[in-house]
Amino acid sequence: MEITSEDKKELETVLSIVINQIPSYANMVNSARDNWDVNSDDCIFGMVYHSFVAKSTEYLKNKLTDIHQQSDVESTFEIMNSVSDVFNSKVAEIKQTIVSTSNS
Repeated sequence: MEITSEDKKELETVLSIVINQIPSYANMVNSARDNWDVNSDDCIFGMVYHSFVAKSTEYLKNKLTDIHQQSDVESTFEIMNSVSDVFNSKVAEIKQTIVSTSNS
């Protein structure tokens, strides 16, 4: 499966949506902090990553289904590679948003 520029824009949109959920993740983590000893910034980062990977791979796998293409090992690796590339391009923004949210 070749990732088009349209697909990449869609993945970036999904990531923006997930980044906007960081305050909700922070509230969730901070409310559980009394019961567990967690590094909240790392936990929130993991939540952002997990949410983005789940939503973006669902989008790409649905696209494969829509174009009647079988999902195989190669296409799965291409999907994960594309998802990782988009996520990695925004790591600094994600970390800054987490820090900003934690300091407020």
